[in-house]
Order: sequence, then C-alpha cells, then structure tokens
Amino acid sequence: MPKLEHVPSVSSRPMEQLDPSPVDEEAPILDDSDLKAEHVVNPEDLSEKQHPTYFPPSGGTTNNVGVQYSRVPTILLALQKYSTIAPTLYLIGHYANTAAIPLFTLSTQKAENSLLLTRPYYQSFPLEPLLIFAPIVTHVLSGLSLRIYRRFQAAKRYGAETHAERAKITKALWPKLSLTSALGYALYPMMAAHIIVNRITPLKVHGDSSSVGLRFFSHGVKRHPWLASLGYTVMVSVASWHFVGGAAKYLRLTREYVTEGGDYGARQRRVRTRMLNIVSGLVAAVWALGGIGVIGRGIGTPEASAWEIKQWDEVYRAVPVVGGMM
Repeated sequence: MPKLEHVPSVSSRPMEQLDPSPVDEEAPILDDSDLKAEHVVNPEDLSEKQHPTYFPPSGGTTNNVGVQYSRVPTILLALQKYSTIAPTLYLIGHYANTAAIPLFTLSTQKAENSLLLTRPYYQSFPLEPLLIFAPIVTHVLSGLSLRIYRRFQAAKRYGAETHAERAKITKALWPKLSLTSALGYALYPMMAAHIIVNRITPLKVHGDSSSVGLRFFSHGVKRHPWLASLGYTVMVSVASWHFVGGAAKYLRLTREYVTEGGDYGARQRRVRTRMLNIVSGLVAAVWALGGIGVIGRGIGTPEASAWEIKQWDEVYRAVPVVGGMM
C-alpha cells in the first residue's frame, strides 16, 4: 500500500495566512462561467428568491451544525432600502424646481413660483419630518448599523470574542465600501449644511422660512460667487452620482447584476458602468446649470428690494461657524 502523504488542515495554518474575507462579502459561485469572469456580486444586492442556497433560514433559527442565524441583516437591509422611497418623491419635485424648470425656461421667477406652489406640501408638519428627515436618518443609520454588524460577525467568525481580540484583527474584515455608499456618506454633511442654511437658521432668525427661496439662494451666490459656485457644484455632483447609482441598484441595473460570464459579461458590465456615469453626469450638469447658471445669476427675476436684501443678510450672518464671514 502506498504511503499516505500528510496534508495539514486549514485550521492548523497561522491566522495571518488566511484571507480575512467574510462570507458576507463573497457572491455564490453559480457556474464555471462566473468563476472565469471573476464576477463578484455584492451580497446586499442578492435576494433569497434568486439564490436560496446563499441565504440562511429566516428567523432566529439554528442549523444542523449549531450555528445561530439572525434576522438583523434582513431588517437593516429592508430599512436601508425602503427608507429611500419618500425622499425620492421629494427629490423629484425639488430637482424640477431647482434644475429642470429654471434651465429650460431661463426664468428664476417661474421656478420660484413652482417652488412656492409645492413647498407647503412638504414643509408642513408632519410631512416634512416624515417625508424627508426621518427617512434620511433611517437610511444612513441602518447602513452604518449593517456595516458594524457585519464587522462584528466577521470578527466572531475568526474567533475574536472580546473587544481586545477584535481590535487585533485587521481592518480588512470591514465590509467593502462601494462608490455609491461612499458618496452617500460624503453627501450627508453637505445636506446637513444645506438644511441649516435654508431651514434651521431662518426659523431661528425670523421664526419661519417664508423669506427663503430661489432668490435668497441667488443673493448668496452673488455675494460669494466663486465659493458658492464651487460648493454647490460639488454638492449636486456627489448627490447626482449617489442618487442615480442608488436608483440603478434598486432597479437591478448596475454591473453586479450581469450574470453572464466570459467576454460578453465583461462587456455588459463595462456598458452598464459607462451608462451609469453618463446619466449621472447629465443629471449633475442640468442641476449645476439650472442652479448656478440661471438661479445663481438671477436670470428672469426682478432686482431684490432693500428690505429683502436686509432680511437675507440677517439670515446669512446668523449661519453657524461661517456666518461671521458672510
């Protein structure tokens, strides 16, 4: 009988030789063509209906080897996904008022009239917190919680039970941050600053925000044209790529949903990425041209009165941190 060659088990290898990539970050290998194409699917985009073998049984159940499953990821993913519906409805109207209407009519006044007609519907209680603030906060917090939960589960999978042990594990165990998610986190402080200037500060100074509109924004751009133009362009660009990328993922139109392998699959993924960038660029361009090119220059609107300018300057000077420079 030939002598059996001893093969060391995986568990006997030093931990640093193992690839610290949790199963949550790997797609199920469907066939050989997927493997050849090096096709990786984000697990956040998988559904139990598409790949039932990739998902554990629902509920807090235990499988035949005693591994406990949790519903936490499912709940967090649902919160992150469906909390975007209400803000999307608001965004469509806001984009029309601040980008499409001023650009295609070349009139700040017509865009202002449209804004004043729609604003009572979303700036009244309880529609504003329910339609905008609460869903956005839910969307961000559920995404952060999901990343922290997956990091915690990955640490446990590698045998780290205490905080000290988890701290020793390399940061590579954190789930991969997609471009859409990174842009979303970058957009959050910009959006918070936008809300402080246009909603919170006017309420503090005048008791309401009735004096704040597109002409208020135009006045701010005229006072600091370079700073306002640069900041606004960056904000709408980040927002456009995040919103378009998120919508494409929601509709399963992003590159990770291409299941074909080989050259055809690779070509389809390139096409989807290129189309996503083109659409995002067009959305950002219309937003910037309508906001800065038309509204920022005050095209199609009468000159502001001295009383209006006084009201607007009071708001700008009361903005936290930067108000003293305005």
